Amino acid sequence: MARALHLTTALWAALAASAAAYSQPDAERTIRQSEAAWVAAEVAGDPSVAMRVLADDYVGVFPDGSISGKAHAVSFFKPGNAILSGHLDNVHVRFFGDTAIAQGQETDIRPKSSPFPSGRLIFTDVFVLRSGQWRLVNSEDQFQPLAK
Repeated sequence: MARALHLTTALWAALAASAAAYSQPDAERTIRQSEAAWVAAEVAGDPSVAMRVLADDYVGVFPDGSISGKAHAVSFFKPGNAILSGHLDNVHVRFFGDTAIAQGQETDIRPKSSPFPSGRLIFTDVFVLRSGQWRLVNSEDQFQPLAK
């Protein structure tokens, strides 16, 4: 019984130390900056932000219902898919230990020649603190076309 109590106490201490290993305001700022950088990368057609932010084991659910990993998400960032303008409308970040959930919306204006329409992307992104870095491990996106 004493051993089980010791292990439980040690587990709680480890969890508390892990949660205290970062400043929540700094972490929120980092996640918000990552979300804004993502939109800017969509305008530029630059995959470097996705390469940096996405975890190697990332899985995303995309607006068309497809489910893919990091390689697919990174491949989307190319000049042919670039948007004319993008704006991070809002993002709300909540923390659960070393996990953060960012929910928000961005508005993307695409060229008429784009295979994708202009609209709002409503997203839920799950970030995990790994080796001192916040990495996006999971996302789900919904698309809402702009009113005509």
